Amino acid sequence: MKPLIGVTGYLHPYSREVEGVFVGADYTNALAEVGAVPLAIPFLEQEEHVRALAHKLDGLLLGGGEDMDPTLFGEQPVPGNGEMCPVRDWLETILFDEMQKQGKPVLGICRGVQVINILMGGTIYQDLPSQKDGDLIQHSQKAPRWFGAHHVNVAPGSQLHAIYGATRIRTNTYHHQAVRDAAPGLIVSGVADDGVIEAIERPHGPFLLGVQWHPENMWRKDQTVLRLFETFVAACNAK
Repeated sequence: MKPLIGVTGYLHPYSREVEGVFVGADYTNALAEVGAVPLAIPFLEQEEHVRALAHKLDGLLLGGGEDMDPTLFGEQPVPGNGEMCPVRDWLETILFDEMQKQGKPVLGICRGVQVINILMGGTIYQDLPSQKDGDLIQHSQKAPRWFGAHHVNVAPGSQLHAIYGATRIRTNTYHHQAVRDAAPGLIVSGVADDGVIEAIERPHGPFLLGVQWHPENMWRKDQTVLRLFETFVAACNAK
């Protein structure tokens, strides 16, 4: 049976009176391409309903989106912190907690890697240009979304290395925030040339991996990118 994988997205206004969920088609099509059944997670209002939904899922993909509330990791917002969605923070916090309690796989993409790190006890840069020392490379590319605009150095022996089979890969990049201190129990498995953390993972236990780039936008041009989704779906099948 194909695994059912929940995908989180934006709370999107359909009209002045109506809101709904928006999940990019590249996420859902990438999962379907490697044998999963994707499900756009609705913005449920009751915690018990969110947890009941998590019980039905075989895996969870935390997608890209708005900035998280910095008070969740003990900070006040800096001027460069962007738009937030407290409802989404609440939803993903409950989903992640329930998936961890059940030992189910979680993959984080862009915002998703930051969500994982924060909820596991780590911190992030609220705004790279104003907070990180040193010369930064461009982390919000001016190229098509499928294009690998900069390199990521992959840690040998990591799960990310096993997936890509390389210690240096090209990725796209659309972010102004990033992991600062990896959470306890997680390791850094990918770093950009300027030292910005691009991937974290749990070396032991249920599958937990987050990447700062957007592989869902790249797989049609580079089929090797599908290995990330294949590995995630295989973990969901084996849970």
